[in-house]
Amino acid sequence: MPDVVVAGVVNVQQMVPVDGFPVAYAPVRYATGRLRLAVSGVGLNVARTLDALGTPASLATLVGNDPAGTMIRAELRRLGLLGPPGEDEEDDRGAGVLPTANSAMSAVLVDPHGTRQVHTDLADLATARYPPPVFRDLLAGARLAVLTTAGFVRDLIPVAQAAGVPIAVDVQTIEDAHDAYSRLWLAAATIVFCSAERLAASPADTAAALLSRYPARIVLVGMGGDGCLLAVRDRPPCHLPARAPHGVLDTTGAGDALCAGFLHYWLTTGDPDAAARRAVLVAGCAVGSAGTDVHVNTGHIDDLLRAPDGRPSDAG
Repeated sequence: MPDVVVAGVVNVQQMVPVDGFPVAYAPVRYATGRLRLAVSGVGLNVARTLDALGTPASLATLVGNDPAGTMIRAELRRLGLLGPPGEDEEDDRGAGVLPTANSAMSAVLVDPHGTRQVHTDLADLATARYPPPVFRDLLAGARLAVLTTAGFVRDLIPVAQAAGVPIAVDVQTIEDAHDAYSRLWLAAATIVFCSAERLAASPADTAAALLSRYPARIVLVGMGGDGCLLAVRDRPPCHLPARAPHGVLDTTGAGDALCAGFLHYWLTTGDPDAAARRAVLVAGCAVGSAGTDVHVNTGHIDDLLRAPDGRPSDAG
């Protein structure tokens, strides 16, 4: 059985390179060989990164009966998240992928420095109802539930709580600990991830407020090029600098990689400090390639940790 159940969006994502922000108007732009259409989404990004690092994950998600859904299902099957090719989708790895009318889609603008702007259409996933009994079955034997903040996940929070499964949540670009939309997730989470991009206070003050207001034991704040802040209850927070051993090409999905990297190593070691050190490298590797495909494994992270200059060896 999967160690982690991830409830979240899987979408079709169009990557569009731009010269900079704000985007200057032009009636036509030619981007020969640089437009990329791929399957992505927070739920998939976290699940496939966990898988790549060695923590089996399954998905609870909704996929449309439309052309985008056909593409999504093909990619999930390729990744093993719908079971092996030729087998029924209703197995341990695919039972949580349920049909809906319309798939989620997104378009991501990326400039030459890797800065991205995401345009998202959640389609049915913002208001759909995911059947709690299906999710309850997925959680049997799981060590952790990752509950993203997509609308259809809201009803699954009490299901995970009733099952006694620890909950991790990434509340993304909140402004402060009083974020009204995220309150239900924050009130249930053992581990909280968020981005510093729109915080009204410092990452340290925000983490302290989250730990004071909610039951979480660990808060990890992603700070982009400044690394991340790890706050563990009842001890001072610590800052970990960013490391991008392969350079920065595209920051799309970096927060998802940080989240998945931390959770894998936390489940493996039980040590939040060791998990955060490695998670920074997982995220740093993610920004070195275009899109959100996973190009990292634990062997490469170990190699980077051993390298005295922080750069990959020839074997990496």
